[in-house]
Amino acid sequence: MAAKQLSNEIEARIRQLWPRFPEGKAGRALCLPVLYMAQEQFGHVDAEVIDLIAARLELTPAHVTGVSTFYFMINKDRPGRYHLQVCTNIGCQLMGAYDVFDRCKARLGVSNRQTSRDDNVTLTEVECLAACGFGPVAQIAERGKPEIPLYFENLDLKKIDAILDALAEGRVPTELGN
Repeated sequence: MAAKQLSNEIEARIRQLWPRFPEGKAGRALCLPVLYMAQEQFGHVDAEVIDLIAARLELTPAHVTGVSTFYFMINKDRPGRYHLQVCTNIGCQLMGAYDVFDRCKARLGVSNRQTSRDDNVTLTEVECLAACGFGPVAQIAERGKPEIPLYFENLDLKKIDAILDALAEGRVPTELGN
């Protein structure tokens, strides 16, 4: 199998952005955007991609690993068809986020950061989805579709069951009723 390489589009973007930063700072400034672009290209960011980005941006693999593990939107493992992220930060937690998250774990038969046996859903507990007034909140992204994930707010057990039922049928629900 051939070694992974960054796409021509990513390389062009790096060359375009590199001169915008002070000497010696471009690699650090570009680390997160390049991680995200590489994830779009490869589907996730594994150790080989970490090494590739580190070499290209003139950074240590430890630095790139540190950035990739800090941000929950960077997937270290290939996610299932759907990536279901449930916020359990304090605002959502006070509104029942752990009940919702526990229901997801039970229904999917997984723990945090695991994928269902059918490779359909990866469940991830996240720290904040920036919708604190509408908790509990979840977002769903479909593998191979880099557009913005769909948000689901004011979740309860009935709504999360409807979401999980839809995902089991191979679709993301567009509305959930009250």
